[in-house]
Amino acid sequence: MKKLFILLGLSFAVVAANGQNWNLVWADEFDGESLDTEKWSYMTGDGSEYGIPGWGNNELQYYQEENVKVSNGILTITAKRENVENSQYTSGRIRTINMGDWTYGRFEFRARMPKGKGLWAAIWMLPTDEAYGSWAASGEIDIMEYLGDDTTRVYGTIHYGGQWPANEHRGSSYVDTDTAFHRDYHIFALEWEEGNLRWYVDGELYQDLGQGIWYSSTAAFPAPFDRKFHLLINLAVGGDWPGDPDGSTYFPQRFYIDYARVYQDVSNGLSKEHADLKLGQNQPNPFDNLSEISFSLTSEEDVLLEVYDSTGRKVRTLADRRFGPGTHKVDVEARGLEPGMYSYRLRTGTFSSVKQMLIL
Repeated sequence: MKKLFILLGLSFAVVAANGQNWNLVWADEFDGESLDTEKWSYMTGDGSEYGIPGWGNNELQYYQEENVKVSNGILTITAKRENVENSQYTSGRIRTINMGDWTYGRFEFRARMPKGKGLWAAIWMLPTDEAYGSWAASGEIDIMEYLGDDTTRVYGTIHYGGQWPANEHRGSSYVDTDTAFHRDYHIFALEWEEGNLRWYVDGELYQDLGQGIWYSSTAAFPAPFDRKFHLLINLAVGGDWPGDPDGSTYFPQRFYIDYARVYQDVSNGLSKEHADLKLGQNQPNPFDNLSEISFSLTSEEDVLLEVYDSTGRKVRTLADRRFGPGTHKVDVEARGLEPGMYSYRLRTGTFSSVKQMLIL
């Protein structure tokens, strides 16, 4: 916990230095008993119907809807060894295309990985409209990729340049030999602004890519990363990168996602339609006894104000009722909470805003 606390502290210092005012604009907490098909759609088969047999990587799985489950606040994608069509494995793949599409923002996920050679878990983004040409001329952003035979490493990568095979890629990996990503949940985040991309694991910045790093064969920088992209989550089996499963790989294997959240920066002109809702920084901050959170509304709203710990677990509800227009103040007590970094989130029927606080 001490290490996590230090990394989170560094993360928030970077955020403050860059001046973002991240506000939650889209989220799936996976609280229901089935996938929310107003936010996600399934991709099924072996890729042939999308024009990419083997999903473009000579992968071995056949994607099915039934391998994607939501229960007890968790999205689970299960890879199985079973014969379907001409494939020996099945798994799941979902995306937000035409339901969740964004240009710039902070994309954050809390997830736990599978384990075993030949397993390839990914949270990534593709362009909604291929304005600069087919892959990878219009770009690809890999927020988190993980190979199941290397449980202490995750990758962040971009693909860009020209159309295949004239495409290029650039990326790095985050390694922590004290961590096994299949044992516990971890928070993976990408911050994407005009001309800049930053990757984080558990609040630690490990890669920062900007001008001079990528290019487009058909348009000026910051193309191709200046158009709307959508999210994808999948668990592949086999393929050019991870190789095939071997005798050490046991099935079924599961990829767990606790939440998916998208933030945009109000201070840079995004999400201005919600600028009439203002969530203040708690005062004092840091604190060891009592602090006060203020928020302002321009109309009467149902308000939910909650506190989350550094793992994304809700630890306290501060308000859950209707408030009138004006400025309101709510107290938060440190009693009963361990020292460390927390976030507090205010939600109305149409908008959310999140800030961080430190308990000593």
